[in-house]
Amino acid sequence: MTVQNQNTLAAIWKSLFSVEKLSIVYAVITAFFIIIFGAKENHAALMILYRILFIALVFALRFLYEHKTTTTVWFVRNAVPIAFIAYWYPETYFMNENIFGNLDRYFVAADRYLFGCQPSLEFCRYYPQTWINELMNFGYISYYFIIMLTVFAAWAKGKKYMEHAAFIIMCSFFIYYITFIILPVVGPQFHFAEPDNLISNEGFFRNTLVELQTIGEKPTGAFPSSHVGICLICMYLIFKYSRIVFYILLPVAFILICSTVYLKAHYLIDVIGGFVSAPLYFFVSIKLQKLKFFKY
Repeated sequence: MTVQNQNTLAAIWKSLFSVEKLSIVYAVITAFFIIIFGAKENHAALMILYRILFIALVFALRFLYEHKTTTTVWFVRNAVPIAFIAYWYPETYFMNENIFGNLDRYFVAADRYLFGCQPSLEFCRYYPQTWINELMNFGYISYYFIIMLTVFAAWAKGKKYMEHAAFIIMCSFFIYYITFIILPVVGPQFHFAEPDNLISNEGFFRNTLVELQTIGEKPTGAFPSSHVGICLICMYLIFKYSRIVFYILLPVAFILICSTVYLKAHYLIDVIGGFVSAPLYFFVSIKLQKLKFFKY
């Protein structure tokens, strides 16, 4: 490759936003994983195709931004990689179990050893009331709004704040996803047999959550709890951007964390893993963001 070509490639890479670079790196790393280990249900070729289309979309938006440098296009360039979270998460299901196989039995044993019971089964048994069920479902759904509010709170302070928040959130997500691929734990709702894995389907928020899970939920991603970890990371960022929003969301975040066990999405040990992993993944994300490779 000539020096001119190298300089051209370097210039193109430099022109990408940090969150775009990060997403491409994740797409390429997981593409190699798919090529080496394969994927369940013959999804390998389709998953590689989606990566090609995603990267093409990133460069198309970059090209558009060159010719129409507006705040709207800038926002879209940062928002599109975040929106792809909805795709990257269930995809981990098709890649996990290649190395260690399902590990739920160890987490069931850990909960029993540490707490003398299965908190994910006992919590909703002690509190079966419909209003508590609805409150927990509301809390679980609020996860998506907390992420969006973090991005908008950062945007309200300025572009550099949104770029920072978008990178931290996406990098943390990607580290969680890589963890899910390597350590496949499906959680109580998929591991336990009926009726232990069931939750009463009554109420607006419960029905809404069931609909959302029908679209994007897969038996994957239980340990550590990214619901807890990402929630804590977002709350920390919101605390920096808007104290008023932070204190409004604080009880919602508490309910969200409780809901992960109540709704049998996670073992209690997963929640502890979320608390431990959040500062670690945040620290790693900060370090990666400072690398010249990812700078815009």
